[in-house]
Amino acid sequence: MANPSLHKDLNWFTPLPPARNGIADYAYMLLEELRQIRSCVVYCDDVLATAPAGIEIRDQAQAFRFLSPDSPILHQIGNNGGHVFVLEALRRHAGVVSLHDLCLLYLYELCSPRLESIMAGMLSQNPALGDVFGRQWKENRLKTQANYVLFDMVGEILSLADGIVVHSHYALNKLRATYGTNATSKIAVIPHFAPSLKYTSRLDARRRLGLPADETIVLTSGFATRAKRFDWLIDALEVLLQRGIPFRWIHAGEERPAEFPLREILERHPLLRQVSTITGYVSESDLDAYIVAADIVVNLRFPSVGESSGTLARAFSAGRCCIVNDTAAYTEIPREAAVHIPIFDTVPALIRAMEALLRDTALRALFGERAQHYARNALSLRTVARQYSDVVDAVHRPRPMRATPSPRRSPKGQPSSRATVARVEIDKAAQLDASELRRRISGIDGAFEAILWFDSADDVARYSLDAPGLLQGAFGPHVTIETVRFLPRPSGRNWSSDRADGSDAVGLSILGRAHGWRP
Repeated sequence: MANPSLHKDLNWFTPLPPARNGIADYAYMLLEELRQIRSCVVYCDDVLATAPAGIEIRDQAQAFRFLSPDSPILHQIGNNGGHVFVLEALRRHAGVVSLHDLCLLYLYELCSPRLESIMAGMLSQNPALGDVFGRQWKENRLKTQANYVLFDMVGEILSLADGIVVHSHYALNKLRATYGTNATSKIAVIPHFAPSLKYTSRLDARRRLGLPADETIVLTSGFATRAKRFDWLIDALEVLLQRGIPFRWIHAGEERPAEFPLREILERHPLLRQVSTITGYVSESDLDAYIVAADIVVNLRFPSVGESSGTLARAFSAGRCCIVNDTAAYTEIPREAAVHIPIFDTVPALIRAMEALLRDTALRALFGERAQHYARNALSLRTVARQYSDVVDAVHRPRPMRATPSPRRSPKGQPSSRATVARVEIDKAAQLDASELRRRISGIDGAFEAILWFDSADDVARYSLDAPGLLQGAFGPHVTIETVRFLPRPSGRNWSSDRADGSDAVGLSILGRAHGWRP
């Protein structure tokens, strides 16, 4: 029997051009091919975005009017602000997720109303490290690059999605090692396709860009980030110039000075600066032209979080000689389709490889031909589009729509809903240290009131002096403490104080909210 979903629209949640977002370009090209297989509708945060002919764009905020529990859905999720609305749509509508980045911490920073909800995600992935790094971030405003390596925040995606697409076996294995076989059983590997480019002639591309026909061009592209290891490339290119090897280096993309001040660093290399060009942001059409105009495309990544490169796929399609690091997903590229550079002693290896390639036109052409063969077969856009359609059909099933409740504000010092407040009482709190207190109150989720009883106000004062940071130590970084207040002794209770009636006894009431993490 034919799958009934084959006759239903495939509903996309994705950014589209003109958004300056590589995944927007990816989605546009995939839509162009996938519409040949099945009808598609796009829900976007920009209703004036550009879609292929015949594809309707709808306001993502109105999706509830059109979607039913049996609607096939595909979400394109990456790690930037253009995907906040997609993550929110996944929480409401489920579906298949095309996961373009293996670390989504930055995305969660952009869409989380409170830092504590991010802390909860860090704790759920690694309780010990999440507590240490979470407290440093929350209490000392100290956030390091290590956060983005240690905490990927993908767990929610794995739990919500009906199916997930990643672009490499490295990505699958990394997620499996982190989250286990059961959590990753619904992941399919579909490689990043190699698109057809708007230019095929090297000379035509150079004429469009105003570049000399006889110059040897080394190209890098995209955002100039630290992970693309421009430091390694600059050191290598400087040595090659000193050896008298002529070339022009073009970076077709934007700087991110806060991550890697490319222009500033080039000022310290006057020889290289004279043969270097930084274009700033370029359109998709101009990016194609720069790739076709290039002789060598360099795409270094370290450390890598398993990302794939759309620019690299374009370079394969153009038949260009490409240089990559031998790490993460790049290790899956056939050795004959790209030059792999080790991540140890990289600069000497890069110098040797680039010197050989810059001096030997035939060697560059050989790698380019093999790259193009790889693109036209393993990375065919038509093949990739059919694989997406097959994954959607394989996992599609009717499901209840999810409602996303709006957060309710409450008066300062009061939990948001008294009817659902978790209450924990602890007697003789002065006899406990922070770790024991944490054990006693662990498992709280949502609004809570924790009451610590002391025999006297003097006990509270002594305890505060003997155990500074009591509340910070007892409650994890995923907890928001809204208010702390003293309570009078209740009647009819046994006390251990010298006064039999317990008239000196006091309680410390801590009102707050735990944001979604359980040990």
